[in-house]
Amino acid sequence: MKATRNILIISSIICVCIFLTGSVCSASSEILNKKNLNRWVDPVIMEGKIAGEVTGAPLSNIRLYAYKNGKFEPIRFQVDEMTQDGDWIFTEGPIPNAELSNGKFDAWDMLIFMADDSGDRVSKGVWTPGYTKGSEIEVIDPITGEKGWCYLLYFASNPPPRSSLPAYIQYDYDTELIQTEYKWNQYMITEDGLHTTFYDGGAPVKKSITDELKADLVDRLKIRIRFKLLFGGVTLRFNEELLKSDVLAYKVDAVRLNRRLEQYVHIPGGIKALRVVADVIEYRNMCTAPVIANIPFKLNTFTTSAVVRFGTDYAPDVVKLGAKLYNSNNPQGFVVDGKMDDGEKIFNPKADDWRLITAKYGELTGTFMTRTVLSPEIKKDLKITMGLIDDDTYIDPPETYPGALGFMWQDWDVTNLKRGTYHLYLEFYFPPNYKPGDEAKYVNYLDKPLKIRGGNQEVESQPMLVTNLGKLYKDSYPKKPKKTKKD
Repeated sequence: MKATRNILIISSIICVCIFLTGSVCSASSEILNKKNLNRWVDPVIMEGKIAGEVTGAPLSNIRLYAYKNGKFEPIRFQVDEMTQDGDWIFTEGPIPNAELSNGKFDAWDMLIFMADDSGDRVSKGVWTPGYTKGSEIEVIDPITGEKGWCYLLYFASNPPPRSSLPAYIQYDYDTELIQTEYKWNQYMITEDGLHTTFYDGGAPVKKSITDELKADLVDRLKIRIRFKLLFGGVTLRFNEELLKSDVLAYKVDAVRLNRRLEQYVHIPGGIKALRVVADVIEYRNMCTAPVIANIPFKLNTFTTSAVVRFGTDYAPDVVKLGAKLYNSNNPQGFVVDGKMDDGEKIFNPKADDWRLITAKYGELTGTFMTRTVLSPEIKKDLKITMGLIDDDTYIDPPETYPGALGFMWQDWDVTNLKRGTYHLYLEFYFPPNYKPGDEAKYVNYLDKPLKIRGGNQEVESQPMLVTNLGKLYKDSYPKKPKKTKKD
């Protein structure tokens, strides 16, 4: 009897093990491929046509999912609608074009999510029940071949809740304060209510309740323009406070903020020169600005020279924090202390590929990296020189703080630019816990964009998308009531 009981117990244990093993195997069989994608920086920007099964669905009824840590769960995403001729649709601001929205996920609209939010590849048996149609999206690192997956699902009725996680970015139009987990910055609002594209405060760490993390790294982005006329007999100067600059419209959602701005200078005769329309697009730890510059005439027809100097001047807190400055041509780096030493005086002035400043905020390392990417048509007629001023006695108004601290500037001699439209990209990155070599992750964002596969289509992500400006934004700056800056 005892032997029989033991046999029954052993048999029961074996059955339980088989059942459990079968269950584990069954669960494991739902995972077709494990995610190994390590591209943390990159947003994925893809046309709706890549998720063809969901194209045409109401935007209100689509959700994006990923399988991570044994769960099929919603992840943060947004759809930025576009017009059929290729311009963004903006929902907010002084001059939105939201009336062009049809509320559907069209083939030409853009789905945007963070590559890091992708997960494992799974069979349809794991997909959230109740969906009507769905598309599998594969994200591929072209350098390593590593992959991650996510799933865009359409629910004809009763769509489940979106991700409960907070949006990656917070924006307050009234104050022009932008905050994420990895940085904060604030754009200037002029006395007459213009919402500019020139920041006058910020740091590469989130705003915290501690004074140390509230330290203001940035004095301001300086843009200084100098025209020489009449064979050098007359000099006209403009700065970021004299330039016309204002937000035309914006859209903010779970993944990114897009602010559309126009800026230009007036020169004698009432001519609007160097007009630029820029979409300044902010993500959790970077900002990208595809710029469209309209040159109305060949500048050397009227000018002896036209030079644009720009760069970031930093606040006194960088000295307190022991900040260091680097760029691709000066990898040895410089301590920012407000004193020009011998190393800074022999700064390599060759046009660089990237530049950054980094400092310790308690246990955190905060870093601000910038990059300028030029299209071929502008490179051939543009002369670029660089320099560095780290001198707390240097006077360069207008500025919030006196002196020039770690001011790594570029001079763009645009005198020989011909009449036409030019494209360039201004990039601002905020690498957390920076280590030398991390620059590659941010350079690769543009230079080696992610690949995306949906169905039988494979395309590149579109971080360098240049839109076809709609008529509203091609016209001269519209007259509209100006908003006074709030106290």
